[in-house]
Amino acid sequence: MKSTFFKSKVSLISLILLFSLAHHSYSQKFLLLQKGSNTKTALRFQIGEEITYKSTKFDYYVTDVIVDIKTDIIVLSENVLQPKDITVVDIRNKDQRNQTIKNLSFLSMGAGVIFLLVNTVNSLYQQGDLSRLEESWALSAGLIAGGFVISKLKYKEFKHKGDNKIQIVILYGD
Repeated sequence: MKSTFFKSKVSLISLILLFSLAHHSYSQKFLLLQKGSNTKTALRFQIGEEITYKSTKFDYYVTDVIVDIKTDIIVLSENVLQPKDITVVDIRNKDQRNQTIKNLSFLSMGAGVIFLLVNTVNSLYQQGDLSRLEESWALSAGLIAGGFVISKLKYKEFKHKGDNKIQIVILYGD
């Protein structure tokens, strides 16, 4: 009888611990930056992440770490803000589309450099001088310049105006 009571007590404590850990692991709080109803390009800033922003109080960028997110305020390590107080968020390092743009620019610039290098080697090997480069330097220069232009098209900031909205999202919160 004692053994059954002890096993049920251990099972009950284990079950309570499991539910409390499951509740803690499934609760999510994050700051959502979204343009219109487009959920594909929405950015999330979670607790513990660094955010660089401009607010209505400051006319310069402030970098801070998100400590907690409440229902109507964002608690940062050195400040407390409401989403409506944020005017601009720097998203250079956060937006995944910037990685794609970076890869495309490196691909274009690399293709230009390789094309120039191959034509230089071919010209030296076949004719012994660089006379063939006069015909092909424009294409390689165009590829390099195109890659440079593409690299400047990165998404730099998220402005909180118009269709752009900043929301606090709390799922299964406390």
